[in-house]
Amino acid sequence: MSAPPLPSRAGGSGPSSAASAVARPAAGAPPRASVLPLVVGGAAVVASIVLAIIVATSASATVVMLGLPLPLVAADHWSLSLLGYLLTPVAVIACYGWDAVGQRRGRARNRNFVLRPGYSRALTGAAGLGVLLGAWHVLNLSVPLSELLGWS
Repeated sequence: MSAPPLPSRAGGSGPSSAASAVARPAAGAPPRASVLPLVVGGAAVVASIVLAIIVATSASATVVMLGLPLPLVAADHWSLSLLGYLLTPVAVIACYGWDAVGQRRGRARNRNFVLRPGYSRALTGAAGLGVLLGAWHVLNLSVPLSELLGWS
């Protein structure tokens, strides 16, 4: 003898209606952390390095600071160093925050959200490099600012 069919919520009976009452996982891959903050932060570091090279090779004048000759930006090209400073560390640290908030919100919205801690580690390293590049750009900005303020 076979077991009697299970009743379904719709009132029908049969094995197919019992199987439909079982929860199935959602189709498709679970959501994952966006790579966009990493790409934008990496592009900001690369652009800042390019700006630092341009300033050091073509838009600079030798300035002696603490007994060391440094190729610092000429007074009429200060905007290159300002742009470099805005790219790193400001933009890179903002990308790190964007990544951290995005991953936390993703995990809060969906427990199956795939975190990417490697993105955060890469942005932390990029932020460290960005601070070093930012120091170079700030040093370059100090010369035109000191000339503007009459301190040199």
